[in-house]
Amino acid sequence: MRTWRRAPLAAAAGVALLVAGSACTPEDEPDGSQDSPRPLPTAFESELPPGVGGEPLRHLHGPGGEGPDILDDEMGVRISAVGDAFLVSSNSEERHLLLGAEDGRTLWRGRQHIQRFGLDADGSQVLIAEGRDGGTEVIGDDGETVWHGTGGRTSFVGGVVVRRPADWSAGEPYGDYTVRAPGGAKLWEYTFEAPPEDAGEPDGSGSEGSGNGAADDGGDPDRNGVPVAARDGVLLLDDGQGLLQARGIGEEGAGELLWSIAGDDPALAGGTDVQRPRPQVIGSYEIPSGDEGGETAAPEEGTGAPQEDRSASPEPGTDDSPSSAAPSPEGTAAPSGGEGPGDEPARTATLVRWTVPEEPSVLSLHDLHSGELLWSVAEPGANPPGDEFAPPPLQGALYERDTGTVLLPQATGETPLIAVGLEAGEIRWEFEDEFEQAISPALAMNGYIYGDARGTGDTSGAQVVLDADDKNVAAEGLGAYVEAATAEGYSIVVSDRQRFVFPPADAPEGEETSPTG
Repeated sequence: MRTWRRAPLAAAAGVALLVAGSACTPEDEPDGSQDSPRPLPTAFESELPPGVGGEPLRHLHGPGGEGPDILDDEMGVRISAVGDAFLVSSNSEERHLLLGAEDGRTLWRGRQHIQRFGLDADGSQVLIAEGRDGGTEVIGDDGETVWHGTGGRTSFVGGVVVRRPADWSAGEPYGDYTVRAPGGAKLWEYTFEAPPEDAGEPDGSGSEGSGNGAADDGGDPDRNGVPVAARDGVLLLDDGQGLLQARGIGEEGAGELLWSIAGDDPALAGGTDVQRPRPQVIGSYEIPSGDEGGETAAPEEGTGAPQEDRSASPEPGTDDSPSSAAPSPEGTAAPSGGEGPGDEPARTATLVRWTVPEEPSVLSLHDLHSGELLWSVAEPGANPPGDEFAPPPLQGALYERDTGTVLLPQATGETPLIAVGLEAGEIRWEFEDEFEQAISPALAMNGYIYGDARGTGDTSGAQVVLDADDKNVAAEGLGAYVEAATAEGYSIVVSDRQRFVFPPADAPEGEETSPTG
């Protein structure tokens, strides 16, 4: 398998342009060619990108096309995957459709602004949109309303509804909180106490042996904190001073302290004597429940070095290059469900980034329910959070389930992105030279990373497909590219001005969905 190559891409593009320029002259054009545009294809005839399999279920444009009218938007559309559905959004107005990936039926339609993509209690993706009455509406990937709220004090965090204090702000987050289920049932209420006035700013001098995270100088779990994530009956709280804690919110033992850890815990890689690092929850993932994780990386080893040195969507009919729009939900750290990579028995683990301004951040992976530290490793760049107490998923992160690889953007440093292996806690690879750093990863599926290559100077504008585990180039310069892919593996592939919907690559033969009519 090849690694990155710059010259062949430019050479191939140059040859293609030379041949095209010499083969097409005014004398060669048939009469009336400009008046008779080539019809849209209805059969897929390009080479399939890696990770896509089977025969297309349907095409979306032209004769026999099964796409909705929104696809005819004069300014084009954006298509994203939300769980097991496709979200189609107009570029000319606030208009959205959520379509079932398997059969294309409309699950939800709306004209309200979509604020962000979030997660439900089981880790499935949801849409968080403005409500019709000015509140908030949360829509599941099945099109059903998960929760609808009014006012600015309530927010949806990982499948639970959190009511904050009336005068809440990120600088003064203290006061009374209530946590409810989306249906209204009260799960837990508590008071987040302000730190003692003489506590001061916590520094990085964590006490030796403070592995439970109950460090001094403000690291008191009894003070509680701001809810920043929830999953499977566990609520994670951030106290704003470097302490992360997990509380049970199930039917029994609501509010029970399950575990806590501080950013200056000696068990974490890296370390600083300036101030205690603040936690940012990136997401929760399913990992094999057998021999999970590797050993904690020593500070001098967790420097961000790779494991080893390895060499808005355009409308079909105008441009066949990949979208340059911001990453869609598949460009987030949305957790997967069910079993772990390789279909092994799995347990849920939470990935946390510990940050201090202007110093390399540290990653740590914890068992969600017990808090067991599975590994920690230092990142190459400093990554201060842009929004304090923001819930996951982390904007710009990608998760490739088959290989258990998380791609994490780096805000500073020599590389803009690293790939982390969840099971072993290793930095598998990073973008190194200028050519690699110009790639914009957009989605991940079936062991591959799909990236927009237009920033590399590749005149073909084609998508680059990388092996998720080692960064080797699996495909480049194809005539088709993957526009979106769902959690189950359904994908939309653009080829020759047409969009085709494909089933999962591993769908049993004879069980693929027939095109609808």
